[in-house]
Parts: sequence; C-alpha cells; structure tokens
Amino acid sequence: MKDKISAGKEGYVVVSTEILKSMNISIEQLRHHLIELKLILGRTFDFVVPKNINDTATLQWLIGLSQRLQKLKQCDGFDRHIRMYTREQLQSNDFVTVIASYLLDKVDNVILEPLIIDKSKKPDILADLRGKQVYLECKHIETLRFDYSRAHEHMFSILRDYIDVPHQISITYKKTLSDTELHRLGEALQQRAKLVTGDGRIIHNPDIEIQVIRREAYGDKRLSATMSMITEDMNDNCRYVGHAYMRDGITLSLSGPKVDYTKILKEKIRKSKSQSPHDQPYMLMIDGNKMLGSLTENIRALSSAFQPKTNTRFSAAALVTHYLRLGSRGLDLRFYVVSNPFAKFPISKEFERLFQSSSTE
Repeated sequence: MKDKISAGKEGYVVVSTEILKSMNISIEQLRHHLIELKLILGRTFDFVVPKNINDTATLQWLIGLSQRLQKLKQCDGFDRHIRMYTREQLQSNDFVTVIASYLLDKVDNVILEPLIIDKSKKPDILADLRGKQVYLECKHIETLRFDYSRAHEHMFSILRDYIDVPHQISITYKKTLSDTELHRLGEALQQRAKLVTGDGRIIHNPDIEIQVIRREAYGDKRLSATMSMITEDMNDNCRYVGHAYMRDGITLSLSGPKVDYTKILKEKIRKSKSQSPHDQPYMLMIDGNKMLGSLTENIRALSSAFQPKTNTRFSAAALVTHYLRLGSRGLDLRFYVVSNPFAKFPISKEFERLFQSSSTE
C-alpha cells in the first residue's frame, strides 16, 4: 500500500506504508518534513525531492536533508546556499549542507557562500572558532562520468562467442583489456566453463576475476536485457562501474576497470585555487561517498594530486565519507586529511581537532 503525502501547492511524494513502518516514521512526521522542505526550497522542491520513495535509504536522505536545512536556516548566507540547489549542482550542494551542518555544532559561527571582496568566485563555507577562521570549498566527483557502456558492449561482443553454456558469468577486471587479451580470456573461459560442477571462481589473479553461477538455460532465447550498475568487490573493497547483459541465452556481467582519480583530483584542486581567500586558511573537502575504486587508493590519489609545495594556498585537503549510522538518523563522518606543511596560512590546532578520522554529526 502506498500513500501520497502532500507538502502543499503541488508538492508531494508517494511512499509505501511498509517503508514508513520500517523506519518508525508516521505520515504526519513525513508531511512535516515535506512542508519544511517546500518552504525552504520553493520552486526547486520538485527536482530536489523525488516523487516516489521506494527504499529506506532515500527516505533517510530526505529526512536528513530536511533536518540539516532547518538547522542551517539562521546562518548568514543561507538564501545564497539555497539558490545553489540547481539541477546540475544538487549532489555538490548537498555535500556543502552536510559539512556546514556538522560544523555548526562545533564552531562559533558558520557563513554559507561567504562573499569575498574583489573575488568573483568564492568558497562554500566560512567557519569561525575562537577568533580563528577557515574557509572551506566542497567538491563532489560525479560517478556518471565513468560510463564504460561502449567499452563493455565491445567486450561482450567478443566474449559472447566463447560462451556456450547457460551459466551466469561475472567478470571483474582491474585494467583495460586489449582485443587480443579478450580473445585469450575468452578461450580460457570456454575451456574452464565446461568443467564447472558448482558455483565459484574459475579464474582469479591480481588483474581479473571470473565467477560462475550454475543454472539451467532459460527457454526463450529471444529475451534481451542490459542493466547498468555499481558493483563492489568484497575481496578488495573496491567499487566498479558494471553492466549486465542477457542475450541469446547468455548472461554475462562485466565490471571494471579500476578508476584512478589522480588526474581528476588535480583538476579539482586547480579549479579550487581561484576560489581561495586572499589571506586566510583554506581547506578543500572532497566528497568520497560516490567515488569508485577503493577508499585506500582514493586517499593515496588525493595525496599524490595535492602536491603541498605547489598548492601553498591550501592549508589542507580532505576526503570525506558520510554515512548513516546503524540504528541512528545521524551521520557518521570520516575525514581523511592531507595536511600542507608548506601552507601560507595553516589552520589552527582547534580546527585540526574537528577533522579527526572519525566524527559524528
């Protein structure tokens, strides 16, 4: 059963009763959050708030967004912050909201979208603690830029000729494979798949892993489907772009390659230089939640891209993850900070303590 909950003046969401019950949220409580979001967001409500809520994660995010924006309403620059909630900048500005909400409980004052004299571009946040100030610029990395759909389609077109058993086959690869390597892989796959007697890995090395799930052939080979996904390899805690194909009786999923963010982070750092203040400490915060690859390698990529001697305008850079804690509606924030010993304006010890490896909102 689903309920249509109104926020007034055409603002509404449709949510199942089961999801509300699982989170112990009443219809009236959700309506309150929707009304608040409608008042705050105005015309942007329609593309910020999803019309249909089909899972608890979306509902948790929506309630969290409402709580954080209500919390920030009294901050100087809040109206400027809300105007930044455009269709293109939704995830980026949501990250700003998360960081500002976290800081508000721990510092003396927070200014959103602070204005800087003689600067057309500006950082996202100015935090004040015991007379010391730090400007913060928040950057989101868009996962959708890593499509790989054409590459995976090409890989499938080669490998499908080597698959003559109905089993479901999953391939995770770390490095881009040439056509010659794909044909060799197909030959090995063809030989080993015939010997499969149970589910499990048939090829496993540092660069590639192939898993097989035994099943009977489905009757209608005319069925065709393609699905995009983000997969996670639990062996190395690495996330990959993936595509699953079901065609001509063949089921094959392809995930990879591993993303190296060093060049992308260098570009984020380069663009952030123009937003740095003239003579104040300045931190760059990178949203790590939607990044592919492994957290360890992404931190290493940030360290490689940061180059402290070159980027002396930056006091520090940090990769930030923010997740809902189990059994709680608050966020668990983890800061992985790369400090700059050559910074022209280092941050104070008080500010350093705010960005320990694990903190809570």
